[in-house]
Amino acid sequence: LATQAAMAEGVLDDGTEVFIPMPDNWSDSDSDAESAKGEPGTSAPAGDRADRTRQTVEMLNAVPGHGHSERALAHGEAAAALQRIASLAPASGTAAEKLDGTSSGIAQEAFLERFAAGPGRPAVLTGVPEAEKWPAASHWRRQADFLQHHGRLPVQVTEMSSIHGLGKPFRVELTLEEYAAYAKENNVDWPFYIWERNFQGERRRLLEEFSSPKIMADDLYDLTPEVREFLPLSCHLFVLVGGRRTGSNMHKDPKWSSAWNTLLCGKKRWVMFPRDVQASEIGALEGDAYKDGGPQAYWWLDHYPRLRAGRGAELGMVDILQCSGDTVFIPAGWWHATLNLPDDGEDITVACTRNVFPAATLPYVLPRMRDADPAFATTFVGLLRQLRPEALRFLPENDEARASAAKLPDIVGDCESWQVCRRSFTSLSMAECRRDFIRKGRPLIITGLGPHLISKESCNLSRDFLSTHFGEKMVAVYRNFCDPRLRNAGGKDAEDRAELMRLREALQKLQKGSAEREGLYIYDLSLPLQLPGLLEQIRLPRFFSHCYLQQTMRQHCFSKSWPTLFIGAEGTQAKLHVDQWHGHFWMYLVSGRKRWTIWHPDDAHLLRPVVKPGKVHPNFPDLADLEEGKVEAPGFR
Repeated sequence: LATQAAMAEGVLDDGTEVFIPMPDNWSDSDSDAESAKGEPGTSAPAGDRADRTRQTVEMLNAVPGHGHSERALAHGEAAAALQRIASLAPASGTAAEKLDGTSSGIAQEAFLERFAAGPGRPAVLTGVPEAEKWPAASHWRRQADFLQHHGRLPVQVTEMSSIHGLGKPFRVELTLEEYAAYAKENNVDWPFYIWERNFQGERRRLLEEFSSPKIMADDLYDLTPEVREFLPLSCHLFVLVGGRRTGSNMHKDPKWSSAWNTLLCGKKRWVMFPRDVQASEIGALEGDAYKDGGPQAYWWLDHYPRLRAGRGAELGMVDILQCSGDTVFIPAGWWHATLNLPDDGEDITVACTRNVFPAATLPYVLPRMRDADPAFATTFVGLLRQLRPEALRFLPENDEARASAAKLPDIVGDCESWQVCRRSFTSLSMAECRRDFIRKGRPLIITGLGPHLISKESCNLSRDFLSTHFGEKMVAVYRNFCDPRLRNAGGKDAEDRAELMRLREALQKLQKGSAEREGLYIYDLSLPLQLPGLLEQIRLPRFFSHCYLQQTMRQHCFSKSWPTLFIGAEGTQAKLHVDQWHGHFWMYLVSGRKRWTIWHPDDAHLLRPVVKPGKVHPNFPDLADLEEGKVEAPGFR
């Protein structure tokens, strides 16, 4: 970092090559075989290890925000105030319920219905590690025991972006022994806190020493490997090792998950608030902002005393002092902040934690899942019906997930000469489809093809999948591309316009509740030209595999245009039009609903088409204007 700063002050000519050596403690590999090749205690001499550790700590202290002692939290009155938190009893009316976590205690179903269901309620379970015979119950109980068993394991202290800004971040590692020394010696206000999530190679030993508490083992995100990817354990199963002044700022856990946290060494203070409490009332930051919200200890000095003595109980505050062997349950959607409090004579706390999705939280989770990622929610509900039908009992009777699929009519339309047939793909042959529908130009709805067109891995082209794999792709996003009756400022005559943005940003804006959602439409996005990688997740319907436009050797403007992707907010539309080349087309609706109005080609002249000079394709008025009689069209009714 110092080298980078020095270079930034100079001027480099074009073509100058710069070499910046990376410390041995930095790794861009998830493979323990690679990242541990310089592991202390194996091949590196003691002097080299000391130098490497010193370099790494210096770099950690140079990370913005982490190297200062602006409020001198390590000494004086601030340090004493933080230490007193370890002995404070919860204020009246804010204590969590404590339960026996052994086999003689509460049953799993009763626990989840009492604490996970409904509005949720935090709880503390005692004795889980011993009752379930975790090796960690003894190996992690004291700092000396933990370091004796695992002290030489390299663990991630933080991640840093690569110098060129591309590729995977670098893991900055210390051994657990080295981190304990760092925790003891540093005096900064914002020390680093280990959240180890990579359990490959030698670190697998950590996973072998604990497991999910049996009472909290229910996790609907484990339905299938594809559903698991929506909340991967690589991001939501951790071993936590923290020194004084470490913890977490007030936040909510992602993907509407609940969580359990078992403390094996030291103490940990928790404060929680119900889901509906406003962030501003409790000193919280929305979304992921809490991760970079500054020293966690500041919250405990600035907000905890105020809430404890003031409106905390009124707001539903739950205050917990977690001791070694205690397991804390965090209900879905609850705000929570933590502060690590090592025991006297020790420098670290050690815990393990995992996010889970108990079936009892379905009434809270499913509506939010539908709003945030309707495609994934559709897939999830289908798998739930198939693999965990008993879990549906937690949903209200009127929830669509519990309702049987409504019988839809086989024929749509009253005019015998222009009707749309609805056919199951299992009873429709390719010959019949071509003979009776494609050659005759008759509209057709084919049902049941969905699972055969979209890969399982993509979870029905979920927004989460698209953001993860294609989020950095730039796409054209149309604005105001919606029904004139739904347009806001600018009126119905406001021009449709497009702007380029990253797909991830567009999908975030499309989420229900977003202020920027109205009129936003990713329209006719060519997959071969713009998202070719997505073609691996899509199969073409066999009924339409004979497209001559794709088979001709002669190049034309549509050679690589199709298939295309549409993602639109409620009310977005394609205007009244005839497709180019007057060709047939098919469209598969992945999620949501779409209203279609289709006219017979012989009736096109009744829709007031206008062919501009030099053009072949007609322009039509807005359908809304035709329906409301704002356009003179005697033949339209």
